[in-house]
Amino acid sequence: MTMAQKDAQPLASYTERLPQVKRVIRLYRDRVEIDAAWTLGKDHHAVVRLADLQPQIKTFYVRNLWFKRSIMIGSLAIAAAVVFTRGDYPELLQRNAYLGYAIGAGCAVMAMLTFRKRQFARFSRKADGRPGLDICRAGPDAARFDEFIEQVQRRIRAN
Repeated sequence: MTMAQKDAQPLASYTERLPQVKRVIRLYRDRVEIDAAWTLGKDHHAVVRLADLQPQIKTFYVRNLWFKRSIMIGSLAIAAAVVFTRGDYPELLQRNAYLGYAIGAGCAVMAMLTFRKRQFARFSRKADGRPGLDICRAGPDAARFDEFIEQVQRRIRAN
């Protein structure tokens, strides 16, 4: 097997899944490639050179942005449904006001799915200390999170 063939195959891969994005992170000898498929948007491909990253990680926990948004939109939808069904509003509004309850129920489901804070590992850039690569413990490979982070750290140190 030639060096080019070895480099074409990833050493490891990790798939993370959040409500708004699915990311497949592939570790190579000298880089990490990230393929992101956004739920409400386009697909994205990024390449991060391992030589640009520090091997130390910063661990932090974040609650999904969709949690607060779903609470806000759901509350507004239910409030509108209550107001439009009890007031002297046009029949069209009164008849369709019940959609607010359905929207509120959907938002409640989304709030439950996004309530829990997720653990992230951040690799900073050597040049300026700014974030270079974030990886989340979520999705089908969450049980392999620690192992994958260690593999990335070993490859950074080897570069």
